[in-house]
Amino acid sequence: MDKEQVSYSTTFSAPREYPAEVYYGYFANKEKTKIVSGVSKAGMANDSWQYDGAKAGQGGSSIPAHLHLVYVAYAEKKFYEVDAALPSDKISALFQEGFFIEGEIDTDGNYPWVPASYNVLTVGAAPGGVVVVWLSGNHHRREVCRLQAKEVEIDKNKFLPYPDLKESQQDFFESLFKITVPKPVQLAIEEKGIPYGLWDKYRLKYRYRFVLDSYKEDDYLVQIYRINYNGEREYLKDSTEVGQYKNDAIPYNVTFSFYKNNTEITFDDTELMKVFSELKRQYPNDPIDVVIRPKFRYKDFEIFVQCRDKRIQLKKIVIERAWGIG
Repeated sequence: MDKEQVSYSTTFSAPREYPAEVYYGYFANKEKTKIVSGVSKAGMANDSWQYDGAKAGQGGSSIPAHLHLVYVAYAEKKFYEVDAALPSDKISALFQEGFFIEGEIDTDGNYPWVPASYNVLTVGAAPGGVVVVWLSGNHHRREVCRLQAKEVEIDKNKFLPYPDLKESQQDFFESLFKITVPKPVQLAIEEKGIPYGLWDKYRLKYRYRFVLDSYKEDDYLVQIYRINYNGEREYLKDSTEVGQYKNDAIPYNVTFSFYKNNTEITFDDTELMKVFSELKRQYPNDPIDVVIRPKFRYKDFEIFVQCRDKRIQLKKIVIERAWGIG
Protein backbone atom coordinates (compact mmCIF):
# COMPACT_ATOMS: atom_id res chain seq x y z
CA MET A 1 0.00 0.00 0.00
CA ASP A 2 1.23 3.47 -0.91
CA LYS A 3 1.97 5.54 2.20
CA GLU A 4 -0.23 8.33 0.86
CA GLN A 5 -3.15 6.06 -0.04
CA VAL A 6 -4.65 5.02 3.27
CA SER A 7 -8.37 5.01 3.86
CA TYR A 8 -10.20 4.23 7.09
CA SER A 9 -13.34 4.78 9.12
CA THR A 10 -13.14 5.71 12.80
CA THR A 11 -15.14 4.16 15.63
CA PHE A 12 -15.36 4.48 19.42
CA SER A 13 -15.81 1.49 21.71
CA ALA A 14 -16.02 0.60 25.39
CA PRO A 15 -16.31 -2.63 27.42
CA ARG A 16 -19.83 -4.03 27.38
CA GLU A 17 -20.19 -3.68 31.15
CA TYR A 18 -18.77 -0.15 31.33
CA PRO A 19 -20.40 2.01 28.63
CA ALA A 20 -19.02 5.35 27.50
CA GLU A 21 -19.97 8.04 25.02
CA VAL A 22 -18.02 10.61 23.02
CA TYR A 23 -18.57 14.30 23.82
CA TYR A 24 -16.20 15.42 21.08
CA GLY A 25 -13.03 14.11 19.54
CA TYR A 26 -10.76 14.27 16.53
CA PHE A 27 -7.51 13.01 15.05
CA ALA A 28 -5.03 15.66 13.90
CA ASN A 29 -1.64 16.05 12.25
CA LYS A 30 1.57 16.32 14.28
CA GLU A 31 1.42 20.09 14.58
CA LYS A 32 -2.28 19.93 15.56
CA THR A 33 -3.02 22.46 12.82
CA LYS A 34 -5.19 20.17 10.69
CA ILE A 35 -7.96 17.77 11.62
CA VAL A 36 -7.41 14.44 9.89
CA SER A 37 -10.71 12.89 10.99
CA GLY A 38 -13.36 13.16 13.66
CA VAL A 39 -13.82 10.38 16.20
CA SER A 40 -17.06 8.59 15.44
CA LYS A 41 -19.91 9.88 17.61
CA ALA A 42 -22.66 7.25 17.45
CA GLY A 43 -24.24 7.45 20.90
CA MET A 44 -23.46 5.18 23.80
CA ALA A 45 -20.72 2.63 23.15
CA ASN A 46 -20.79 -0.75 24.87
CA ASP A 47 -19.79 -2.97 21.96
CA SER A 48 -17.11 -4.86 23.93
CA TRP A 49 -13.38 -4.33 24.26
CA GLN A 50 -12.69 -6.92 21.57
CA TYR A 51 -14.74 -5.31 18.79
CA ASP A 52 -14.99 -2.01 16.96
CA GLY A 53 -17.75 0.47 17.68
CA ALA A 54 -20.48 1.74 15.38
CA LYS A 55 -19.51 3.70 12.30
CA ALA A 56 -20.99 7.17 11.97
CA GLY A 57 -19.59 8.64 8.79
CA GLN A 58 -16.18 9.65 10.18
CA GLY A 59 -12.90 8.64 8.58
CA GLY A 60 -9.66 9.78 7.03
CA SER A 61 -7.15 9.30 4.23
CA SER A 62 -3.92 10.38 5.91
CA ILE A 63 -1.93 9.12 8.90
CA PRO A 64 -3.01 10.76 12.20
CA ALA A 65 -0.37 11.91 14.69
CA HIS A 66 -2.51 13.28 17.51
CA LEU A 67 -5.73 12.42 19.34
CA HIS A 68 -7.92 14.82 21.29
CA LEU A 69 -10.96 13.18 22.85
CA VAL A 70 -13.46 14.00 25.59
CA TYR A 71 -15.93 11.31 26.66
CA VAL A 72 -18.25 10.40 29.51
CA ALA A 73 -17.78 7.13 31.42
CA TYR A 74 -21.21 6.23 32.75
CA ALA A 75 -20.16 3.54 35.26
CA GLU A 76 -17.61 5.90 36.82
CA LYS A 77 -19.87 8.97 36.62
CA LYS A 78 -17.04 11.02 35.14
CA PHE A 79 -15.93 12.87 32.04
CA TYR A 80 -12.43 12.10 30.75
CA GLU A 81 -10.11 13.90 28.36
CA VAL A 82 -7.07 12.64 26.47
CA ASP A 83 -4.93 15.02 24.42
CA ALA A 84 -1.87 13.09 23.28
CA ALA A 85 0.48 12.28 20.45
CA LEU A 86 0.02 9.08 18.45
CA PRO A 87 2.86 6.91 17.08
CA SER A 88 2.29 7.93 13.46
CA ASP A 89 5.32 5.96 12.23
CA LYS A 90 3.87 2.79 13.77
CA ILE A 91 0.44 3.47 12.26
CA SER A 92 2.03 3.97 8.84
CA ALA A 93 4.08 0.77 9.22
CA LEU A 94 0.97 -1.24 10.16
CA PHE A 95 -0.86 0.03 7.09
CA GLN A 96 2.13 -0.97 4.93
CA GLU A 97 2.51 -4.35 6.62
CA GLY A 98 -1.14 -5.33 6.30
CA PHE A 99 -2.02 -9.02 6.46
CA PHE A 100 -3.22 -11.90 4.29
CA ILE A 101 -6.82 -12.95 3.74
CA GLU A 102 -8.45 -15.78 1.85
CA GLY A 103 -9.04 -14.71 -1.75
CA GLU A 104 -11.48 -15.83 -4.43
CA ILE A 105 -11.42 -19.45 -5.55
CA ASP A 106 -8.90 -20.09 -8.33
CA THR A 107 -9.05 -22.39 -11.37
CA ASP A 108 -7.67 -25.29 -9.30
CA GLY A 109 -10.43 -24.97 -6.70
CA ASN A 110 -8.16 -23.44 -4.07
CA TYR A 111 -8.58 -20.27 -2.07
CA PRO A 112 -5.22 -18.46 -2.26
CA TRP A 113 -4.06 -16.06 0.45
CA VAL A 114 -3.97 -12.50 -0.86
CA PRO A 115 -2.68 -9.27 0.73
CA ALA A 116 -5.04 -6.81 2.41
CA SER A 117 -4.77 -3.98 4.93
CA TYR A 118 -6.61 -2.19 7.72
CA ASN A 119 -9.59 0.09 7.17
CA VAL A 120 -10.87 0.99 10.67
CA LEU A 121 -9.22 3.11 13.37
CA THR A 122 -10.87 2.51 16.74
CA VAL A 123 -10.49 4.30 20.06
CA GLY A 124 -11.47 2.25 23.11
CA ALA A 125 -12.16 3.71 26.56
CA ALA A 126 -12.01 1.55 29.70
CA PRO A 127 -12.37 2.45 33.40
CA GLY A 128 -9.61 4.51 34.96
CA GLY A 129 -9.05 6.62 31.87
CA VAL A 130 -7.47 3.74 29.94
CA VAL A 131 -7.56 4.62 26.24
CA VAL A 132 -6.35 2.17 23.60
CA VAL A 133 -6.16 2.75 19.84
CA TRP A 134 -6.38 -0.13 17.36
CA LEU A 135 -6.22 -0.62 13.60
CA SER A 136 -8.55 -3.31 12.30
CA GLY A 137 -9.80 -4.88 9.10
CA ASN A 138 -11.13 -8.20 7.86
CA HIS A 139 -10.72 -10.29 11.04
CA HIS A 140 -7.40 -8.67 11.93
CA ARG A 141 -6.80 -6.08 14.67
CA ARG A 142 -3.59 -4.64 16.08
CA GLU A 143 -2.99 -2.33 19.00
CA VAL A 144 -1.47 1.01 18.02
CA CYS A 145 -0.92 2.46 21.50
CA ARG A 146 -2.22 2.83 25.04
CA LEU A 147 -2.92 6.36 26.34
CA GLN A 148 -3.99 7.79 29.69
CA ALA A 149 -6.99 10.10 29.95
CA LYS A 150 -7.55 12.45 32.88
CA GLU A 151 -10.78 13.34 34.64
CA VAL A 152 -12.17 16.67 33.47
CA GLU A 153 -15.10 18.84 34.53
CA ILE A 154 -17.69 19.22 31.77
CA ASP A 155 -21.09 20.84 32.24
CA LYS A 156 -23.53 18.06 31.37
CA ASN A 157 -25.83 20.63 29.75
CA LYS A 158 -23.16 21.20 27.10
CA PHE A 159 -23.08 17.46 26.47
CA LEU A 160 -26.83 16.80 26.37
CA PRO A 161 -28.71 17.49 23.11
CA TYR A 162 -31.52 18.99 25.19
CA PRO A 163 -30.14 20.74 28.31
CA ASP A 164 -32.06 20.34 31.56
CA LEU A 165 -31.22 23.26 33.82
CA LYS A 166 -33.29 21.81 36.66
CA GLU A 167 -31.21 18.62 36.82
CA SER A 168 -27.98 18.74 38.80
CA GLN A 169 -24.70 17.30 37.55
CA GLN A 170 -24.87 14.56 40.21
CA ASP A 171 -28.46 13.67 39.32
CA PHE A 172 -27.41 13.39 35.67
CA PHE A 173 -24.65 10.91 36.54
CA GLU A 174 -26.87 8.88 38.89
CA SER A 175 -29.67 8.68 36.35
CA LEU A 176 -27.43 7.63 33.45
CA PHE A 177 -25.64 5.10 35.67
CA LYS A 178 -28.96 3.34 36.32
CA ILE A 179 -30.05 3.52 32.68
CA THR A 180 -26.83 2.52 30.88
CA VAL A 181 -24.97 0.16 33.22
CA PRO A 182 -26.35 -3.41 33.34
CA LYS A 183 -28.01 -4.22 36.66
CA PRO A 184 -25.62 -7.09 37.56
CA VAL A 185 -22.69 -4.72 36.97
CA GLN A 186 -24.30 -2.07 39.15
CA LEU A 187 -24.55 -4.60 41.98
CA ALA A 188 -20.95 -5.75 41.42
CA ILE A 189 -19.71 -2.15 41.56
CA GLU A 190 -21.61 -1.58 44.81
CA GLU A 191 -20.10 -4.73 46.31
CA LYS A 192 -16.54 -4.78 44.94
CA GLY A 193 -16.01 -1.50 43.13
CA ILE A 194 -14.82 -1.06 39.56
CA PRO A 195 -11.97 -3.42 38.58
CA TYR A 196 -9.43 -0.74 37.73
CA GLY A 197 -6.30 -2.11 36.12
CA LEU A 198 -8.03 -5.08 34.48
CA TRP A 199 -7.65 -3.75 30.93
CA ASP A 200 -3.92 -3.25 31.44
CA LYS A 201 -3.66 -6.83 32.69
CA TYR A 202 -5.28 -7.88 29.41
CA ARG A 203 -2.33 -6.27 27.60
CA LEU A 204 0.26 -8.52 29.29
CA LYS A 205 1.82 -10.92 26.81
CA TYR A 206 3.09 -14.47 27.17
CA ARG A 207 5.10 -16.68 24.85
CA TYR A 208 2.82 -19.56 23.92
CA ARG A 209 1.25 -21.59 21.14
CA PHE A 210 -1.73 -23.90 20.58
CA VAL A 211 -1.08 -27.65 20.26
CA LEU A 212 -3.47 -30.40 19.15
CA ASP A 213 -3.37 -33.66 21.14
CA SER A 214 -5.83 -35.83 19.17
CA TYR A 215 -6.77 -39.47 19.32
CA LYS A 216 -6.50 -39.28 15.52
CA GLU A 217 -2.81 -39.61 14.75
CA ASP A 218 -3.13 -38.06 11.30
CA ASP A 219 -5.01 -34.95 12.42
CA TYR A 220 -3.42 -31.52 12.78
CA LEU A 221 -4.26 -27.85 13.26
CA VAL A 222 -4.82 -26.27 9.84
CA GLN A 223 -5.48 -22.69 10.91
CA ILE A 224 -6.65 -20.59 13.85
CA TYR A 225 -8.76 -17.47 14.09
CA ARG A 226 -8.15 -15.87 17.47
CA ILE A 227 -9.58 -12.89 19.33
CA ASN A 228 -7.57 -11.83 22.37
CA TYR A 229 -8.71 -10.15 25.57
CA ASN A 230 -6.50 -7.15 24.75
CA GLY A 231 -8.60 -6.47 21.66
CA GLU A 232 -6.18 -7.81 19.05
CA ARG A 233 -7.15 -10.54 16.60
CA GLU A 234 -5.64 -12.42 13.69
CA TYR A 235 -5.65 -15.51 11.49
CA LEU A 236 -2.82 -18.01 11.88
CA LYS A 237 -3.28 -19.21 8.37
CA ASP A 238 -1.30 -22.44 8.03
CA SER A 239 0.20 -25.26 10.08
CA THR A 240 3.63 -23.59 10.09
CA GLU A 241 2.31 -20.39 11.68
CA VAL A 242 0.10 -22.33 14.08
CA GLY A 243 3.05 -24.31 15.40
CA GLN A 244 5.21 -21.30 16.27
CA TYR A 245 5.47 -19.74 19.72
CA LYS A 246 4.31 -16.10 19.77
CA ASN A 247 4.27 -13.33 22.32
CA ASP A 248 0.57 -12.70 22.67
CA ALA A 249 -2.13 -11.64 25.10
CA ILE A 250 -4.46 -14.25 26.55
CA PRO A 251 -7.09 -15.58 24.12
CA TYR A 252 -10.74 -14.58 24.46
CA ASN A 253 -12.37 -16.55 21.67
CA VAL A 254 -10.63 -18.95 19.27
CA THR A 255 -11.90 -20.86 16.25
CA PHE A 256 -9.74 -23.93 15.64
CA SER A 257 -9.78 -25.54 12.20
CA PHE A 258 -8.48 -29.09 12.13
CA TYR A 259 -8.05 -31.31 9.10
CA LYS A 260 -11.73 -32.33 9.02
CA ASN A 261 -13.33 -30.62 12.01
CA ASN A 262 -13.76 -27.20 13.59
CA THR A 263 -14.60 -25.81 16.99
CA GLU A 264 -15.07 -22.38 18.55
CA ILE A 265 -14.04 -21.97 22.20
CA THR A 266 -14.37 -19.03 24.58
CA PHE A 267 -11.88 -18.76 27.45
CA ASP A 268 -12.36 -17.28 30.92
CA ASP A 269 -10.10 -14.30 31.57
CA THR A 270 -9.73 -14.76 35.34
CA GLU A 271 -8.80 -18.43 35.00
CA LEU A 272 -6.33 -17.82 32.17
CA MET A 273 -4.58 -14.90 33.87
CA LYS A 274 -4.12 -16.95 37.03
CA VAL A 275 -2.75 -20.00 35.19
CA PHE A 276 -0.49 -18.09 32.80
CA SER A 277 0.96 -15.84 35.51
CA GLU A 278 1.60 -18.85 37.76
CA LEU A 279 3.50 -20.70 35.02
CA LYS A 280 5.43 -17.59 34.01
CA ARG A 281 6.43 -17.00 37.62
CA GLN A 282 7.66 -20.60 38.02
CA TYR A 283 9.29 -20.89 34.59
CA PRO A 284 10.04 -17.30 33.45
CA ASN A 285 12.15 -18.32 30.44
CA ASP A 286 10.09 -21.25 29.17
CA PRO A 287 7.29 -21.09 26.55
CA ILE A 288 3.79 -22.32 27.27
CA ASP A 289 1.63 -24.80 25.35
CA VAL A 290 -2.16 -24.56 25.26
CA VAL A 291 -3.11 -28.17 24.52
CA ILE A 292 -6.44 -28.97 22.83
CA ARG A 293 -7.60 -32.53 23.39
CA PRO A 294 -10.75 -33.53 21.46
CA LYS A 295 -13.10 -36.14 22.83
CA PHE A 296 -15.07 -38.65 20.77
CA ARG A 297 -16.21 -37.26 17.39
CA TYR A 298 -14.80 -33.83 18.27
CA LYS A 299 -18.03 -32.67 19.94
CA ASP A 300 -16.35 -31.86 23.22
CA PHE A 301 -12.83 -30.83 24.20
CA GLU A 302 -10.45 -30.61 27.13
CA ILE A 303 -7.95 -27.75 27.28
CA PHE A 304 -4.70 -27.89 29.25
CA VAL A 305 -2.07 -25.22 29.80
CA GLN A 306 1.37 -26.78 30.05
CA CYS A 307 4.92 -25.65 30.75
CA ARG A 308 7.67 -28.22 31.11
CA ASP A 309 6.09 -31.10 33.05
CA LYS A 310 3.40 -29.01 34.76
CA ARG A 311 -0.05 -29.28 33.21
CA ILE A 312 -3.16 -27.42 34.41
CA GLN A 313 -6.62 -28.16 33.02
CA LEU A 314 -8.87 -25.21 32.26
CA LYS A 315 -12.27 -25.68 33.91
CA LYS A 316 -14.13 -22.61 32.64
CA ILE A 317 -13.92 -22.93 28.87
CA VAL A 318 -17.14 -22.70 26.84
CA ILE A 319 -17.52 -24.80 23.68
CA GLU A 320 -19.51 -22.35 21.55
CA ARG A 321 -19.90 -24.76 18.65
CA ALA A 322 -18.29 -27.79 17.03
CA TRP A 323 -18.82 -28.90 13.47
CA GLY A 324 -17.32 -31.13 10.78
CA ILE A 325 -17.11 -34.79 9.92
CA GLY A 326 -16.35 -36.06 13.44
